[in-house]
Amino acid sequence: MFKIVWDKQNNGVRLTLSPAPGEALNVAPRPVFWEELDFLKLDKIGWTYPHSKAPLLWACDRRYFYKGELVLEVKGGNVFDHPKLHISDNCYNLVLNPVDIDNLRHVNEDSIFLIEHDAMEFIDTTFKKYHKASKQTKEVDFHKIAEKLSKKNKKEYVVIKESCDSFDIMETYEAERLGKAQILDNNIEAFLVSFSGGKDSQVLLDLVSRVIPPTEFVTIYSDTGYELPTSIELYDEVQRYYKSKYPGIRFEWAKNHKEVLHYWDEMGSPSNIHRWCCGVMKTAPLYLKLKQIVGKGRQPHVLSFIGTRADESLRRSTYSKIAKDAKHANVVNVSPILEWSTTEVWLYILFYDLPFNEAYRRGLGRVGCVSCPFGSDWNDYLCNHIFPETTKPFIQKIESIASRNGVRDIANYIRLGNWKIRAGGSGHETRSDLSIISTFPDFKALLSYPKEDIFQWIKTLGKLTVSINGNNVDVLVKYQDHTHTIKLKLDNFVNNILVEVPNIGNDIFFLSHLRRVLNKTTYCVNCELCEVECPTGALEVTPVVKIDENKCVHCKRCLDFKDNGCITANSIKKAQGLKMEYQKNTKTTINRYNNFGFRHKWLTYYMSHVDTFFDNNDHGLNVANQLPPFTNWLRDAGIINPSSKDITEQGKLLSQVFTDKPLIVWEIIWINLNHNSEICAWYSFTTEYERTYTKAELEKILEETLPQYSSSVRKNAFGALQNTFVMSPLGEELQIGKISKINNKPVFIRKPHNELSLVATAYSLYRYAENAGRYSLTVSEFYNPEQKEGIVRQFGIERDAFEQNLRSLEQDSNHVLRSELKMGLDNIILREDLKSEDILKLLL
Repeated sequence: MFKIVWDKQNNGVRLTLSPAPGEALNVAPRPVFWEELDFLKLDKIGWTYPHSKAPLLWACDRRYFYKGELVLEVKGGNVFDHPKLHISDNCYNLVLNPVDIDNLRHVNEDSIFLIEHDAMEFIDTTFKKYHKASKQTKEVDFHKIAEKLSKKNKKEYVVIKESCDSFDIMETYEAERLGKAQILDNNIEAFLVSFSGGKDSQVLLDLVSRVIPPTEFVTIYSDTGYELPTSIELYDEVQRYYKSKYPGIRFEWAKNHKEVLHYWDEMGSPSNIHRWCCGVMKTAPLYLKLKQIVGKGRQPHVLSFIGTRADESLRRSTYSKIAKDAKHANVVNVSPILEWSTTEVWLYILFYDLPFNEAYRRGLGRVGCVSCPFGSDWNDYLCNHIFPETTKPFIQKIESIASRNGVRDIANYIRLGNWKIRAGGSGHETRSDLSIISTFPDFKALLSYPKEDIFQWIKTLGKLTVSINGNNVDVLVKYQDHTHTIKLKLDNFVNNILVEVPNIGNDIFFLSHLRRVLNKTTYCVNCELCEVECPTGALEVTPVVKIDENKCVHCKRCLDFKDNGCITANSIKKAQGLKMEYQKNTKTTINRYNNFGFRHKWLTYYMSHVDTFFDNNDHGLNVANQLPPFTNWLRDAGIINPSSKDITEQGKLLSQVFTDKPLIVWEIIWINLNHNSEICAWYSFTTEYERTYTKAELEKILEETLPQYSSSVRKNAFGALQNTFVMSPLGEELQIGKISKINNKPVFIRKPHNELSLVATAYSLYRYAENAGRYSLTVSEFYNPEQKEGIVRQFGIERDAFEQNLRSLEQDSNHVLRSELKMGLDNIILREDLKSEDILKLLL
């Protein structure tokens, strides 16, 4: 709401709604204290300043300002190396006076009054809505009734408060028009303030404690094992401070039953791709502690006040102030200070003289974990040099892992932060392994040295009937409306389990959940994260996994909350290479393009000279370096034959329409590349839509998922893919690989392509059917999280757009398919007398 400007005369900042042109700051300043200046050794180079309680100047990122003028910029620095100080002219003998807190309060008190009371009113209103409902409507779940009405009538309904503590349900629009008080839910069993030791959670706790009676909420601190010493010290100080003000207030301490470095050994080091540490070390212990406090033998329904702020990251800027089921099905997250800036948070702390983490005084802009894969180089530097004894065990662990993996320059490996981009389990040591032998028509898998009892995890699939004959066990599973027989052959001598499901057929959802059961059986390390998802208390994870069949309702939340069903499996599984439709003779499928992409300019010339392109050099391509890669692109696109340069029938069709329909041709090409080009199939197989990847992240994923290739081979293949996105419509126009820059470095993102042509839709379905050996498909199978092939992986088309294309194709005079999309059905029936090439002849 407020803009921030300098109060130069008083060495302060001022919040305003109407700054003069060019006056508003782009970065919210934070206060800087003498401890930080001493740490930077500014007292040794001529600066003079008192060791005052009040701050001395302000910093925007790593640029330091005194009375609104830039006096210092700090550049460089990493976990090992010191930064360089760039002192502004005439600032080498600077004399600093502390910020006048009274004056700072005077010029900002009206603004702070507005934002703090807005937050407090929001806290009060939210608490009362949920609290009243949880106390007064236990016998009838009005909220579920409203949800059912919304689904039935295609309108949004809400529960509203009437007179005499009665309740009603009406349309949201009508409730807002009449000014009715909305009741947001009626099953909240506990109110929580999550305290991390950071400035945001400190302000949050203070605001909540000023509004909500102290006996109505609990504050929980999660000790992640990464804690700064100052964070633990602050927790003790905060308890004393608030217990003296509010004697009934309650504080609790939560911690995982194992130390964090134990999980590094079991799950691999955390990375910015496998960020298991937050869930395992923070979230799970916190909510299990709350389960213990509420004492109902299951995970309680919780309203959690959190200190998330939108300006902390691009991702958090998309958050809502009230988010139900955002991360956990039983939790409503409420963010009262979501819209506050860093400066506003600090002004509140300084105004009320609240205790805050000593690490801020020493220079940390954000207080969190001492070793974090998302931490900046500067944060790594500060943590390692301010708290060397705390960071030492983690650096030693990284050194040990790097040494085991054959890293040559370990110091530089850590210095560059390369440990942070681990993408898979390559180099991780474990005997446990899950090998999928086949998936169709019979499913077969081999579990080697599984860590948990398969008979426990298999209970989550459905009601079981078990028949035992020595080491052979048949498990009859009632899964939704189907019954499957899981055959287990136990070999206790070598600690293997052979799993077979005959004729698994088209039940891709059962297959998905079965894979997740096997992952959990094989890799579970009792981290407790999935226990938090269990709504009935049926699941206990420590010391070993136990599932109470009388409590389990087979909701499968413990299986669905993570890809692969298990956060450990996600982190340490070694992905296998992708199987292409045909293997090339002279080179591996990934190393065919010598760093050159499939360029639209080259394809345009070829399409207009298909008969003579290879007869002369008029195309302008370098014959030695560019022509061979382009030829291989044409082969993988299905335009010329795999073993010659002769154009295919499909290529002829595409060349005839290329001038008028170039984007449709590129859609068809991308489908073929997903079947024939390993690097393109890898991209569709491993990357997700609407997620931004850095080049380093994608290269690391490529390394982990295709470890059989050398680094130079992978680099060339990825370079060719990147160049394809830049030099063809696959990037900017179809947005399959849209490339932009952040901090002058390329980033990749895949966007859903909802304008997919009808011919490409049908062609993709027929290619998929030909591979699967069946012409009866379902819409749902393409949207299953386990699905790594087909139209959704290729184009990300959203379900409504996909179904609309199916309806249009059904109405087309060529009748290439039939769809059943009513009454809960989602069947796609293709014609068995047609092949994928016929689709191009009929629809192009």
